[in-house]
Amino acid sequence: MIKRKRSMTSFDVAAVVRELSQLQGLRLNNIYQVGEVILLRLKGPGRDARVAIVPGERIHITSFDVSDKGMPPPFIMGIRKHIRGASLVEVKQRGFDRIVEMVFENSGRRYKLIAEILPRGVAVLVDENGRILQLDEQRVMKDRVLKRGTSYVPPPGSSFHPLELSVEHIASAVKNDGEAARVISRALGYPGEVVEEALARLGVEPSESTAALRGREEELVEAIRAIYMEAVRPGAYILYDERGSPLTVVPFEPRGLVERYKLKTVAKQSISEALDQYFVEELRRLEADAATREIEAERRKLLASLEKARQNLSELEDKLKALEKRAQLLAEHIAEAYEALECTRRLRETSGWEHILGNCPHVVDVQPSRGVLVLQLGDGLVEIDIRSDPSRLIVEIYRRVGEIRAKIERGRQAVKEIEQKLAELEKKTLMKAKKARAVVRRREWYERYHWLITSNKLLAIGGRDASQNESVVKRYLNDKRIFMHADIHGAPAVVLFAEGWKPPEKDLYEAALLTAAYSKAWKAGVGSIDVYWVWGSQVSKSPPPGEYLARGAFMVYGKRNYIRNVELKLAVGVGSEDEAPVVIVGPADLVRRRSLVYAVLVPGDEDPSKLAQRLKKLFVNKAAEEYRPIIEALRHDEIRERLPGRSRMVYIGRGEAVEPPRPLRVLRGEKGPEA
Repeated sequence: MIKRKRSMTSFDVAAVVRELSQLQGLRLNNIYQVGEVILLRLKGPGRDARVAIVPGERIHITSFDVSDKGMPPPFIMGIRKHIRGASLVEVKQRGFDRIVEMVFENSGRRYKLIAEILPRGVAVLVDENGRILQLDEQRVMKDRVLKRGTSYVPPPGSSFHPLELSVEHIASAVKNDGEAARVISRALGYPGEVVEEALARLGVEPSESTAALRGREEELVEAIRAIYMEAVRPGAYILYDERGSPLTVVPFEPRGLVERYKLKTVAKQSISEALDQYFVEELRRLEADAATREIEAERRKLLASLEKARQNLSELEDKLKALEKRAQLLAEHIAEAYEALECTRRLRETSGWEHILGNCPHVVDVQPSRGVLVLQLGDGLVEIDIRSDPSRLIVEIYRRVGEIRAKIERGRQAVKEIEQKLAELEKKTLMKAKKARAVVRRREWYERYHWLITSNKLLAIGGRDASQNESVVKRYLNDKRIFMHADIHGAPAVVLFAEGWKPPEKDLYEAALLTAAYSKAWKAGVGSIDVYWVWGSQVSKSPPPGEYLARGAFMVYGKRNYIRNVELKLAVGVGSEDEAPVVIVGPADLVRRRSLVYAVLVPGDEDPSKLAQRLKKLFVNKAAEEYRPIIEALRHDEIRERLPGRSRMVYIGRGEAVEPPRPLRVLRGEKGPEA
C-alpha cells in the first residue's frame, strides 16, 4: 500500500514549478511566517497570488491566507529587506530534485529564494554569487555547511530526470533480486506512488520479483516518462483511503493505483489546488497549537490539582463511612460493649491480658500494647479502648463525623471549583483554537475586486479603480455576461457572470448596488442613483474614429437597460465559511440571510478606518458567543476594504446565516485569475 504523503515528491515539484512559472512578472508584496509555513504574497496589475513554503515538506500556490501573522522572525525580516517589492523573473527545479529556485530581481540585482523540499531541507536567500544572505536555520551536515555569508551548497542529487531515463538504468536495477517496487524506487530515487503506478500499468505487482521486469525495461521507461508528462500538464488528484481520509496527492492520472488499492479520487484543476486542500488542515492545526500552547501548562496543573482533590475526597468519604458504621454498631449493641469492657477490665486486673480472649463475651482480639479490644458487635468488628466509655465514645465519633463531613463538603466544593476552572479553560482553549483556525481562510481570485454573489448565486465583480475597471472588462466580460455601470462618472465597471441567462430583476438590482454604492454618488451623499446594464457584446474598448478613450473607459452601443433609483444603502456582514470569516456586502435582505451579524450603512461622515474598527467591536459583541472567535479573527482592513467611503451606520443586528456567505455557482470555463 502506498504511504500517506508527508512531503512532496520530485514529480510534484515538477508540476508545481510549471504553475509557479505562471506567476513570473508579479512582485513580492510581502512575506510572512506562521509556524513552519512561509507565506509569500505576490501582486501585479489585476492579479495576485500567495505561495506557501514549508521547508522539507511542500511549496505551492495557495488560496488560503493568514489574517494575524504576528511578529516576523529575523529570517523573514532579512528577506523583506532584500526582495520585498522585487519582481519574480524565473522559477525552476534544480535537476530533478526536490529543490525549487525562485529568482527575483530588485534594482538590477538578482536573488534566489531556494526552497528545499527534501528531508531536513531549508529555505535560503542567496545573492547573484550564490552567497547566503538569509536562511531559516543554520545547519552543519556531513556533506555541506549552511551559514550566512557562506556559499550555498545544494544537497547531493539523487534522482534521474524521467526524460533522461534509459533502458540501461532499468536493466542495471533489475539485475538485483528483490521486490520490483522497492528495487526500482531505490535505484532511481523515485517515489513509491510513481513506481507502483508505472508497474500497475505494466500489470506487475509491487511485491513481484524483479525477474518480472527483465526483458520489459523499455516498457517501464515509457510508463515512467508517460507519468512525468502527465505530471507537468494541468490537473491533479487527491486520493482517499477506504475510511475517506486523504492519503496522497498525485499530479498524474492514478488509474493503476486506484484499481489496485480501490481508492477514491477527487480531481482538481491544479497540483497547487490539490496540495492546498490536502495540507491546509495542517496549517490550521499549527495555528491552533500555537494559540493554545500558553494555556496548556495551566491545564496540566489544574488536572493534577483535580486528581489530588478527588483522591483526598475519596479518602475522606471512606473514613466517614467507617466512622458512621462504628458509631452505628456501638449504638445498636451498647449493652454488649459495656459487658465486654467490664469483663475485660476485671480479668486484666486479676489474671492479666492473656486470660481475656476466650473468657470475655464479644471479645475477638486484644492488643495490650495499644490498650485496645476488638469486639464482635452484630455483623461488624469494632475497636475500642479498654479505658473508654461506649456512650461517650459514640458522642466523640459523631463529633469527628461532623468534622469529616465539613471537610468533605469543602473538598467537594474544591473539586467543583477546579472542574469549573477546567471547563472555563477548555472553553478558552476551544475559543482560542477556533479563532486561530479562523485566521487561515481561503481567498478567492475575485476578492481583489469589489464583489458580491446574488440571490441566484451569480458572481458580480467591479473594479476598485480605473486600472481594475480595465482589467475586469478585458479579462472577464464576454458576450454571455452583463456589463453594469452607475449613471455617474467615477463608478466601478461591474461584470455580472450571467453566462447567457437573463437574471431576474432581484439579481440585477443586487449587482447594480455594487456599482452604485462604490461610485462617487456615495461620496456626494445622494440617496439613490440610476444604473444601466447591457450585454457584453455591446461594450467595446475601441473609440470612434478620431476620439480617445481614457484608461478604464469604454464605449457602450445599443439600448441601455436602466435600473432606476438604486438606493445607496449597503449592508456589510460577516459570514462563516469553513470556520473562517468572510466579509460580504449587498442589500440588507441578502446579507442578513448569509451572515452571522451585519450592519446597514448609508453615506455619512465617519472615517472608513475608524468605522471598520468600530464595526468589528460591534460585530463581536452582537454575535452569538460560539461565533465570536470567528469574527475576532478578522482584520480591520478586511472590513475597511468593503466600505464605500465615509458612512453612517443605521442598523446592526444578528444575521440568519441560513445560506453560506459565498454560495457561488460553478462557472463553466471560469478558472479565476488565469481566465
